[in-house]
Amino acid sequence: MGIAKLSAVAFLGLMLAACQTAQPTTAVVTVTKPPLMIPSVDNIKIQDVDWYVINKNAKAGSESSPDAVFGKTHSDSLLAITPKGYESMATNQENLVKVIRQYQAQVKAYKDYYSQQPIINKEDANGSSN
Repeated sequence: MGIAKLSAVAFLGLMLAACQTAQPTTAVVTVTKPPLMIPSVDNIKIQDVDWYVINKNAKAGSESSPDAVFGKTHSDSLLAITPKGYESMATNQENLVKVIRQYQAQVKAYKDYYSQQPIINKEDANGSSN
């Protein structure tokens, strides 16, 4: 037997022996996420607004006549609210914007929570963490 054949047989023998001694390792993987924190949303509070219709059938010279309110240049009917009604409309709009922003914060919380990567803890069979 030549030295080349002897070296090849010895090399193959070592490779086979190395394959037999390797043992598979097992690992326990725990995937965790922090709890989902959802901001709360307030109930919307809407105030009543009284609307008034001023039309051409109102008595001339009366307080609700379009001529008395806007002069001669007017349409056939007009809608009007009192200063208190205008205040209520502004408050309603403010409350609506506040609730919309709270819902946007909820959507952002869901989006951030589900787009982040989970925390992975690897443990070997003995229970020690890596």
